[in-house]
Amino acid sequence: MAAERWDPCSIEQSAVAATGLDPEYREAGWGRGIEVPDWGRCVFRAPGGADSRYGLSVLSSTDHTIAEARAKSTNLDGRDLFIGGRDAYMFRTEFGDAIRDCQIAVEVPRGVVVFKALYNKADGVDACEVVAMHVEDLESAVPAASK
Repeated sequence: MAAERWDPCSIEQSAVAATGLDPEYREAGWGRGIEVPDWGRCVFRAPGGADSRYGLSVLSSTDHTIAEARAKSTNLDGRDLFIGGRDAYMFRTEFGDAIRDCQIAVEVPRGVVVFKALYNKADGVDACEVVAMHVEDLESAVPAASK
């Protein structure tokens, strides 16, 4: 029996608001006509509507693991973390000349949840500080860590 994947859009509006994101906005999935069967995705955005400064993507998979994030050679500046009693891993990817990204993979009982923030480099914001803040606030909303 396959494990059921946690739905990242199930994060409650009150938790989204408490971390400073727009509680009224959430974009489920990958976009019209796009299917990625081994990942669930939900995007939340900072206040400001269509002009918001950044988005926070939360991805969930029962088919992938935190070990894969650590082993992937294209993940840069990797750093092991411990968040809310869970194994976690922070990394960046080459997203492009104008965009800065940072991701944190968090262990869940069956699989992994990945939080990703994207920022325009011209803003001078550290995307890793932004995503770390949101993970600290939202970690309790994801399935409990294995004991």
